[in-house]
Amino acid sequence: MRLPLTSNPKLRIVPDTGFYIAAALKSGYARSYLVGRGSKLFGYKLFTSEAILLEVQTKLEDKFGFERAEIVRVIQDIRRVTTIVYPRQKLSIVRDPDDNKILECAVEAEAHIVAAFDKDLLDLKEYQDIKVVHPSMLSYWFPKL
Repeated sequence: MRLPLTSNPKLRIVPDTGFYIAAALKSGYARSYLVGRGSKLFGYKLFTSEAILLEVQTKLEDKFGFERAEIVRVIQDIRRVTTIVYPRQKLSIVRDPDDNKILECAVEAEAHIVAAFDKDLLDLKEYQDIKVVHPSMLSYWFPKL
């Protein structure tokens, strides 16, 4: 893994759509990372893209029946704690073509980690030195102190 060589490295993390959905549905570790609870040893920065936000919006509305006002609040909350990147490269790596947007974002953000609930992404384990891990594994980098 390519960690920045500083006394307080900042991990660059790209959560997948499922991460944001989990954070919107209930409190837990996904939501805790969105509100900035990390580690005293490692800082982190979250990245997303407009394509990821659009998928979150669509799933919250179509699959989970969120009202428009609640969706707007969730998307605003995500925007407040993430850095939006605009991928310049189109990829075709993952079995599910919709998941390529996560890798495109990660490449553009020069991410260290993709935090994914999605099995197709998790099956990759790594792409261009970017680790793909289940969000529960974030505790490996952010132990409770």
